Amino acid sequence: MARMSGEAEAQVVSIRPKGKWPLLLALPDQMLSTEEARRVLPAQYSRADAVINIQNSMFLLVAFMQGRHELLATALEDRLHQPYRAPLCPLLPCLHELTGSPGILGAVLSGAGPSVVVFLDPHSSARKTIKIVAAHLASKKLRAELLLTSISSSGVRR
Repeated sequence: MARMSGEAEAQVVSIRPKGKWPLLLALPDQMLSTEEARRVLPAQYSRADAVINIQNSMFLLVAFMQGRHELLATALEDRLHQPYRAPLCPLLPCLHELTGSPGILGAVLSGAGPSVVVFLDPHSSARKTIKIVAAHLASKKLRAELLLTSISSSGVRR
């Protein structure tokens, strides 16, 4: 356990996702400050939105722990920050449109944005999926650097 200010304790756990989880990072040219990303968030949320987000976070945990890729589209639905940040992060709505397309399980903001993480189907060709993503971005006149990666349990190494 780690100590936080004000005597509160944070508990930390490690989750090792079952199976392969290929990812595509879409990195836009423009930057977005955390301050600007926070500014668009509402002061309060509805109970329904909070409940849905808690439920979906549990779906995400189950998807990772059981290797259930079919849960990802639901698990990645967000009502607390992505709807408000989408106007600042044009890659998100564009790439979210591809959810359910061949090779694409879902798309979410990376942190506060503007980068987007696209979860790829491990049973599909990553190269073909990248071409689909690149063509879709081009059709919307959006540009992004696309980096193929995956979830790793080892962390960053130098």
